[in-house]
Amino acid sequence: MLKLESLVINVQQQDISGMVLGLTIFESIKGYIKGSFIVQDNINFYDTFIHTNQAPIQIQFEYLGILTNNIFYSNGVSNMKIEKLGKKYAIHFISYTEINDQLNTINEVYSGTSDQVVGNLFKQSNKGLALLRIDSKADTKGRYIVPNIKAAAALKHVITKAYDTNNSGFCLYQRLYDQGATRLTSLHDMSRNYFLQSKGETFKITQRLAGASEDSDGLSSEEMVGTSSNFELSEYHMNFIQKLAAGNWGRKVHQVHLDETKLKKFEINELTDTPVTGYRTSDKLYDNGVKSLFSLGLDPVSFAANNQKKRVYNQYLTVSNVVAVPGLGAGFTIGVDQGGSNISETRTDADDYIIASINHRFSMDDGKFEYAQDIGLIRE
Repeated sequence: MLKLESLVINVQQQDISGMVLGLTIFESIKGYIKGSFIVQDNINFYDTFIHTNQAPIQIQFEYLGILTNNIFYSNGVSNMKIEKLGKKYAIHFISYTEINDQLNTINEVYSGTSDQVVGNLFKQSNKGLALLRIDSKADTKGRYIVPNIKAAAALKHVITKAYDTNNSGFCLYQRLYDQGATRLTSLHDMSRNYFLQSKGETFKITQRLAGASEDSDGLSSEEMVGTSSNFELSEYHMNFIQKLAAGNWGRKVHQVHLDETKLKKFEINELTDTPVTGYRTSDKLYDNGVKSLFSLGLDPVSFAANNQKKRVYNQYLTVSNVVAVPGLGAGFTIGVDQGGSNISETRTDADDYIIASINHRFSMDDGKFEYAQDIGLIRE
Protein backbone atom coordinates (compact mmCIF):
# COMPACT_ATOMS: atom_id res chain seq x y z
CA MET A 1 0.00 0.00 0.00
CA LEU A 2 1.02 3.61 -0.56
CA LYS A 3 0.98 6.13 2.27
CA LEU A 4 -0.73 9.49 2.63
CA GLU A 5 1.38 12.59 2.51
CA SER A 6 -0.79 14.18 5.20
CA LEU A 7 -4.01 13.64 7.15
CA VAL A 8 -5.81 16.17 9.34
CA ILE A 9 -9.03 15.37 11.25
CA ASN A 10 -10.69 18.19 13.17
CA VAL A 11 -13.57 17.64 15.60
CA GLN A 12 -15.04 20.79 17.14
CA GLN A 13 -12.05 22.60 15.55
CA GLN A 14 -9.68 20.41 17.55
CA ASP A 15 -7.06 18.46 15.59
CA ILE A 16 -7.22 14.87 16.82
CA SER A 17 -5.19 13.28 14.01
CA GLY A 18 -2.64 11.97 16.49
CA MET A 19 -5.38 10.02 18.31
CA VAL A 20 -6.82 8.33 15.21
CA LEU A 21 -5.91 4.67 14.62
CA GLY A 22 -8.01 4.06 11.50
CA LEU A 23 -10.51 5.81 9.23
CA THR A 24 -13.15 4.45 6.85
CA ILE A 25 -15.17 6.54 4.35
CA PHE A 26 -17.87 4.84 2.27
CA GLU A 27 -19.46 6.12 -0.94
CA SER A 28 -22.10 4.51 -3.15
CA ILE A 29 -24.34 5.36 -6.10
CA LYS A 30 -27.22 4.58 -3.74
CA GLY A 31 -26.74 7.62 -1.53
CA TYR A 32 -24.59 9.96 0.48
CA ILE A 33 -21.13 9.56 2.00
CA LYS A 34 -20.74 8.18 5.52
CA GLY A 35 -17.96 6.73 7.62
CA SER A 36 -16.25 6.33 10.96
CA PHE A 37 -12.84 6.47 12.62
CA ILE A 38 -11.29 4.74 15.61
CA VAL A 39 -9.87 6.95 18.34
CA GLN A 40 -7.42 6.13 21.13
CA ASP A 41 -8.41 8.81 23.64
CA ASN A 42 -5.85 9.29 26.42
CA ILE A 43 -6.69 12.98 27.05
CA ASN A 44 -10.39 12.60 27.95
CA PHE A 45 -11.44 14.14 24.62
CA TYR A 46 -14.80 12.35 24.77
CA ASP A 47 -15.92 14.04 27.99
CA THR A 48 -14.39 17.41 27.14
CA PHE A 49 -15.41 18.07 23.53
CA ILE A 50 -18.12 15.56 22.46
CA HIS A 51 -21.58 16.60 23.62
CA THR A 52 -25.18 15.62 22.94
CA ASN A 53 -25.37 18.06 20.00
CA GLN A 54 -22.61 16.11 18.23
CA ALA A 55 -20.01 18.08 16.29
CA PRO A 56 -18.76 19.11 12.83
CA ILE A 57 -15.89 16.99 11.49
CA GLN A 58 -13.37 18.15 8.90
CA ILE A 59 -11.26 15.51 7.12
CA GLN A 60 -8.43 16.65 4.88
CA PHE A 61 -5.75 14.48 3.32
CA GLU A 62 -3.14 14.61 0.58
CA TYR A 63 -2.38 11.57 -1.55
CA LEU A 64 -0.04 11.48 -4.55
CA GLY A 65 -0.15 15.25 -4.75
CA ILE A 66 -3.97 15.56 -4.66
CA LEU A 67 -5.49 17.43 -1.71
CA THR A 68 -9.00 16.41 -0.64
CA ASN A 69 -11.14 18.23 1.90
CA ASN A 70 -14.62 17.28 3.19
CA ILE A 71 -16.79 18.45 6.06
CA PHE A 72 -19.13 16.00 7.78
CA TYR A 73 -21.21 15.88 10.94
CA SER A 74 -20.76 13.40 13.74
CA ASN A 75 -23.55 10.86 14.18
CA GLY A 76 -22.67 9.11 17.42
CA VAL A 77 -20.05 7.09 19.27
CA SER A 78 -19.94 3.30 19.56
CA ASN A 79 -17.89 0.37 20.86
CA MET A 80 -16.17 2.31 23.62
CA LYS A 81 -13.64 0.37 25.65
CA ILE A 82 -12.67 2.09 28.88
CA GLU A 83 -9.21 1.26 30.17
CA LYS A 84 -7.13 2.55 33.02
CA LEU A 85 -5.17 5.03 30.90
CA GLY A 86 -7.86 6.06 28.43
CA LYS A 87 -10.70 5.13 26.10
CA LYS A 88 -10.91 3.56 22.67
CA TYR A 89 -14.04 4.14 20.58
CA ALA A 90 -15.48 4.77 17.11
CA ILE A 91 -16.86 8.15 16.01
CA HIS A 92 -19.38 7.90 13.17
CA PHE A 93 -20.20 10.67 10.71
CA ILE A 94 -22.56 11.49 7.82
CA SER A 95 -22.75 14.26 5.24
CA TYR A 96 -24.49 17.55 5.94
CA THR A 97 -26.63 16.93 2.85
CA GLU A 98 -28.11 13.81 4.40
CA ILE A 99 -28.90 15.68 7.60
CA ASN A 100 -30.71 18.41 5.68
CA ASP A 101 -32.73 15.91 3.62
CA GLN A 102 -33.76 13.98 6.72
CA LEU A 103 -34.71 16.99 8.83
CA ASN A 104 -36.17 19.56 6.44
CA THR A 105 -39.82 19.40 5.37
CA ILE A 106 -40.90 20.53 1.89
CA ASN A 107 -44.32 22.06 1.16
CA GLU A 108 -43.94 23.55 -2.33
CA VAL A 109 -45.07 23.18 -5.95
CA TYR A 110 -42.51 22.46 -8.67
CA SER A 111 -42.84 22.01 -12.42
CA GLY A 112 -40.39 20.93 -15.10
CA THR A 113 -38.34 17.89 -15.98
CA SER A 114 -37.51 15.47 -13.19
CA ASP A 115 -33.90 16.66 -12.98
CA GLN A 116 -35.10 20.26 -12.63
CA VAL A 117 -37.52 19.25 -9.87
CA VAL A 118 -34.72 17.37 -8.07
CA GLY A 119 -32.57 20.49 -8.36
CA ASN A 120 -35.29 22.65 -6.81
CA LEU A 121 -35.95 20.16 -4.00
CA PHE A 122 -32.23 19.91 -3.29
CA LYS A 123 -31.83 23.69 -3.22
CA GLN A 124 -34.80 24.10 -0.90
CA SER A 125 -33.61 21.38 1.48
CA ASN A 126 -30.02 22.63 1.64
CA LYS A 127 -30.89 26.36 1.64
CA GLY A 128 -28.68 26.86 -1.42
CA LEU A 129 -25.53 26.02 0.58
CA ALA A 130 -24.76 22.66 -1.06
CA LEU A 131 -23.71 21.94 -4.64
CA LEU A 132 -25.69 19.61 -6.92
CA ARG A 133 -24.14 18.52 -10.21
CA ILE A 134 -26.72 17.31 -12.73
CA ASP A 135 -24.92 15.02 -15.17
CA SER A 136 -28.01 13.75 -17.03
CA LYS A 137 -31.23 15.26 -18.33
CA ALA A 138 -34.55 13.54 -17.62
CA ASP A 139 -37.19 12.74 -20.21
CA THR A 140 -39.96 12.70 -17.60
CA LYS A 141 -41.62 16.02 -16.79
CA GLY A 142 -44.65 17.49 -15.09
CA ARG A 143 -45.85 19.12 -11.87
CA TYR A 144 -45.19 17.92 -8.33
CA ILE A 145 -47.13 19.28 -5.37
CA VAL A 146 -44.94 18.26 -2.44
CA PRO A 147 -47.37 17.47 0.41
CA ASN A 148 -45.42 18.70 3.46
CA ILE A 149 -43.05 15.71 3.65
CA LYS A 150 -39.36 15.31 4.38
CA ALA A 151 -37.02 16.28 1.56
CA ALA A 152 -35.52 12.78 1.53
CA ALA A 153 -38.95 11.23 0.80
CA ALA A 154 -39.77 13.82 -1.87
CA LEU A 155 -36.45 13.27 -3.64
CA LYS A 156 -36.96 9.51 -3.56
CA HIS A 157 -40.41 9.82 -5.13
CA VAL A 158 -39.07 11.88 -8.04
CA ILE A 159 -35.92 9.83 -8.67
CA THR A 160 -37.78 6.51 -8.54
CA LYS A 161 -40.05 7.56 -11.42
CA ALA A 162 -37.47 9.47 -13.49
CA TYR A 163 -35.71 8.23 -16.60
CA ASP A 164 -33.65 9.82 -19.38
CA THR A 165 -34.04 9.71 -23.17
CA ASN A 166 -32.38 6.27 -23.13
CA ASN A 167 -35.04 4.94 -20.72
CA SER A 168 -32.40 4.67 -17.99
CA GLY A 169 -33.05 5.38 -14.31
CA PHE A 170 -31.29 7.93 -12.10
CA CYS A 171 -29.10 7.83 -8.97
CA LEU A 172 -28.42 10.62 -6.46
CA TYR A 173 -25.06 10.16 -4.73
CA GLN A 174 -21.78 11.65 -3.50
CA ARG A 175 -18.08 11.00 -4.15
CA LEU A 176 -15.23 11.54 -1.72
CA TYR A 177 -13.18 13.40 -4.35
CA ASP A 178 -16.03 15.81 -5.18
CA GLN A 179 -15.36 17.83 -2.01
CA GLY A 180 -18.94 17.49 -0.71
CA ALA A 181 -20.88 17.94 -3.97
CA THR A 182 -23.86 15.71 -4.81
CA ARG A 183 -24.47 14.21 -8.26
CA LEU A 184 -27.57 13.22 -10.21
CA THR A 185 -26.68 10.78 -13.01
CA SER A 186 -28.49 8.17 -15.08
CA LEU A 187 -27.14 4.63 -15.30
CA HIS A 188 -26.78 5.05 -19.07
CA ASP A 189 -24.45 8.02 -18.63
CA MET A 190 -22.53 6.26 -15.84
CA SER A 191 -21.82 3.38 -18.22
CA ARG A 192 -20.17 5.85 -20.62
CA ASN A 193 -18.36 7.92 -18.02
CA TYR A 194 -15.01 6.18 -18.34
CA PHE A 195 -12.31 6.90 -15.79
CA LEU A 196 -9.28 7.51 -18.00
CA GLN A 197 -5.57 6.94 -17.52
CA SER A 198 -3.00 9.61 -18.34
CA LYS A 199 -2.76 8.37 -21.95
CA GLY A 200 -6.54 8.54 -22.45
CA GLU A 201 -7.19 4.81 -22.09
CA THR A 202 -9.90 3.32 -19.87
CA PHE A 203 -8.45 2.69 -16.42
CA LYS A 204 -8.20 -0.96 -15.38
CA ILE A 205 -7.74 -2.59 -12.00
CA THR A 206 -5.01 -5.15 -12.54
CA GLN A 207 -3.62 -8.15 -10.71
CA ARG A 208 -0.75 -7.34 -8.37
CA LEU A 209 2.32 -9.52 -8.70
CA ALA A 210 2.95 -11.77 -5.70
CA GLY A 211 5.11 -9.94 -3.19
CA ALA A 212 5.20 -6.78 -5.26
CA SER A 213 5.87 -3.59 -3.36
CA GLU A 214 7.43 -0.24 -3.97
CA ASP A 215 10.43 -1.15 -1.86
CA SER A 216 11.15 -4.75 -2.84
CA ASP A 217 10.68 -4.56 -6.59
CA GLY A 218 11.48 -0.94 -7.29
CA LEU A 219 7.99 -0.29 -8.66
CA SER A 220 6.95 3.34 -9.02
CA SER A 221 3.85 4.71 -7.35
CA GLU A 222 2.18 4.97 -10.75
CA GLU A 223 2.74 1.25 -11.39
CA MET A 224 1.38 0.26 -7.99
CA VAL A 225 -1.79 2.37 -8.17
CA GLY A 226 -4.90 0.38 -9.05
CA THR A 227 -3.46 -3.06 -8.39
CA SER A 228 -4.94 -5.77 -6.18
CA SER A 229 -4.60 -9.47 -5.48
CA ASN A 230 -8.14 -9.90 -4.13
CA PHE A 231 -10.85 -10.34 -6.79
CA GLU A 232 -14.14 -11.98 -5.82
CA LEU A 233 -17.29 -12.47 -7.89
CA SER A 234 -19.74 -11.82 -5.05
CA GLU A 235 -22.86 -12.47 -7.10
CA TYR A 236 -23.84 -13.73 -10.54
CA HIS A 237 -27.61 -13.88 -11.07
CA MET A 238 -28.27 -15.03 -7.50
CA ASN A 239 -31.95 -15.81 -6.75
CA PHE A 240 -32.65 -15.48 -10.46
CA ILE A 241 -36.01 -17.26 -10.34
CA GLN A 242 -37.26 -15.09 -7.49
CA LYS A 243 -36.14 -11.96 -9.36
CA LEU A 244 -37.82 -13.20 -12.52
CA ALA A 245 -41.05 -13.77 -10.60
CA ALA A 246 -40.77 -10.30 -9.10
CA GLY A 247 -40.84 -8.84 -12.60
CA ASN A 248 -37.23 -7.63 -12.78
CA TRP A 249 -37.19 -8.66 -16.46
CA GLY A 250 -40.47 -7.01 -17.35
CA ARG A 251 -44.20 -7.29 -16.78
CA LYS A 252 -47.35 -7.13 -18.81
CA VAL A 253 -48.80 -3.79 -17.70
CA HIS A 254 -52.55 -3.24 -17.31
CA GLN A 255 -53.11 0.47 -16.79
CA VAL A 256 -56.45 1.75 -15.51
CA HIS A 257 -57.33 5.36 -16.54
CA LEU A 258 -59.77 6.48 -13.90
CA ASP A 259 -60.50 9.81 -15.60
CA GLU A 260 -61.37 8.06 -18.87
CA THR A 261 -62.92 4.85 -17.44
CA LYS A 262 -60.87 2.51 -19.58
CA LEU A 263 -58.24 -0.19 -19.29
CA LYS A 264 -55.12 0.00 -21.45
CA LYS A 265 -53.04 -3.15 -21.87
CA PHE A 266 -49.37 -2.93 -22.85
CA GLU A 267 -47.49 -5.81 -24.38
CA ILE A 268 -44.41 -7.00 -22.52
CA ASN A 269 -41.20 -5.22 -23.49
CA GLU A 270 -38.71 -7.59 -21.86
CA LEU A 271 -38.71 -11.30 -20.94
CA THR A 272 -41.69 -12.20 -18.82
CA ASP A 273 -45.44 -11.75 -19.04
CA THR A 274 -46.15 -11.51 -15.31
CA PRO A 275 -49.11 -9.09 -15.20
CA VAL A 276 -49.42 -6.04 -12.99
CA THR A 277 -52.40 -3.70 -12.75
CA GLY A 278 -52.08 -0.08 -11.66
CA TYR A 279 -54.11 3.11 -11.58
CA ARG A 280 -52.70 5.95 -13.63
CA THR A 281 -52.75 9.50 -12.28
CA SER A 282 -55.31 11.58 -14.12
CA ASP A 283 -54.05 13.76 -16.97
CA LYS A 284 -56.68 16.38 -16.03
CA LEU A 285 -55.47 17.31 -12.55
CA TYR A 286 -54.14 20.71 -13.68
CA ASP A 287 -55.12 23.38 -16.20
CA ASN A 288 -53.35 24.32 -19.44
CA GLY A 289 -52.44 20.75 -20.30
CA VAL A 290 -49.99 20.41 -17.37
CA LYS A 291 -49.64 16.81 -16.20
CA SER A 292 -48.47 15.27 -12.95
CA LEU A 293 -44.79 14.44 -12.77
CA PHE A 294 -45.88 10.90 -11.90
CA SER A 295 -48.42 10.43 -14.67
CA LEU A 296 -46.07 8.05 -16.50
CA GLY A 297 -45.21 6.02 -13.42
CA LEU A 298 -47.10 2.94 -14.61
CA ASP A 299 -45.93 2.98 -18.21
CA PRO A 300 -43.71 0.10 -19.43
CA VAL A 301 -40.79 2.49 -19.91
CA SER A 302 -40.93 3.50 -16.25
CA PHE A 303 -41.01 -0.15 -15.19
CA ALA A 304 -38.10 -0.94 -17.50
CA ALA A 305 -36.00 1.91 -16.07
CA ASN A 306 -36.52 0.70 -12.51
CA ASN A 307 -35.91 -2.92 -13.50
CA GLN A 308 -32.58 -1.91 -15.01
CA LYS A 309 -31.54 -0.37 -11.69
CA LYS A 310 -32.18 -3.75 -10.05
CA ARG A 311 -30.66 -5.94 -12.77
CA VAL A 312 -27.43 -4.01 -12.96
CA TYR A 313 -26.49 -5.59 -9.61
CA ASN A 314 -26.88 -9.16 -10.93
CA GLN A 315 -23.15 -9.36 -11.60
CA TYR A 316 -21.28 -7.92 -8.64
CA LEU A 317 -17.48 -8.08 -8.53
CA THR A 318 -15.64 -7.04 -5.37
CA VAL A 319 -12.00 -5.98 -5.58
CA SER A 320 -10.46 -5.60 -2.13
CA ASN A 321 -7.30 -3.96 -0.88
CA VAL A 322 -6.68 -1.99 -4.06
CA VAL A 323 -3.70 0.37 -3.97
CA ALA A 324 -5.77 3.55 -3.86
CA VAL A 325 -6.50 5.38 -7.10
CA PRO A 326 -6.65 9.17 -6.59
CA GLY A 327 -9.80 10.77 -7.98
CA LEU A 328 -11.65 7.48 -8.45
CA GLY A 329 -15.29 7.55 -7.38
CA ALA A 330 -18.68 5.90 -7.61
CA GLY A 331 -20.44 6.35 -10.94
CA PHE A 332 -17.32 5.97 -13.09
CA THR A 333 -16.84 3.07 -15.50
CA ILE A 334 -13.56 1.15 -15.43
CA GLY A 335 -12.11 -2.16 -16.59
CA VAL A 336 -10.78 -5.24 -14.81
CA ASP A 337 -7.83 -7.40 -15.81
CA GLN A 338 -7.26 -10.22 -13.33
CA GLY A 339 -4.13 -11.44 -15.10
CA GLY A 340 -5.36 -14.96 -15.83
CA SER A 341 -3.54 -17.34 -18.16
CA ASN A 342 -5.17 -19.30 -20.97
CA ILE A 343 -6.33 -21.78 -18.33
CA SER A 344 -7.55 -19.38 -15.68
CA GLU A 345 -8.87 -16.55 -17.83
CA THR A 346 -12.39 -15.47 -16.95
CA ARG A 347 -15.29 -13.69 -18.59
CA THR A 348 -15.53 -11.47 -15.54
CA ASP A 349 -12.67 -9.48 -17.10
CA ALA A 350 -14.30 -6.58 -18.93
CA ASP A 351 -13.93 -2.88 -19.71
CA ASP A 352 -17.44 -1.80 -18.74
CA TYR A 353 -17.91 -2.14 -14.98
CA ILE A 354 -19.75 0.69 -13.22
CA ILE A 355 -18.30 1.51 -9.82
CA ALA A 356 -21.23 0.96 -7.45
CA SER A 357 -19.31 1.68 -4.24
CA ILE A 358 -15.88 2.41 -2.78
CA ASN A 359 -14.83 1.86 0.80
CA HIS A 360 -11.84 4.15 1.42
CA ARG A 361 -9.70 2.66 4.20
CA PHE A 362 -6.93 4.52 6.02
CA SER A 363 -4.91 2.52 8.55
CA MET A 364 -1.95 3.51 10.70
CA ASP A 365 1.35 1.83 9.82
CA ASP A 366 4.65 2.86 11.39
CA GLY A 367 3.47 6.39 12.14
CA LYS A 368 1.88 7.04 8.74
CA PHE A 369 -1.48 6.21 7.21
CA GLU A 370 -1.73 3.66 4.42
CA TYR A 371 -4.57 4.17 1.94
CA ALA A 372 -6.44 1.29 0.29
CA GLN A 373 -9.80 0.98 -1.48
CA ASP A 374 -12.38 -1.82 -1.53
CA ILE A 375 -14.32 -1.40 -4.76
CA GLY A 376 -17.72 -2.84 -5.70
CA LEU A 377 -18.27 -3.22 -9.46
CA ILE A 378 -21.53 -3.95 -11.27
CA ARG A 379 -22.64 -4.79 -14.80
CA GLU A 380 -25.86 -6.22 -16.20
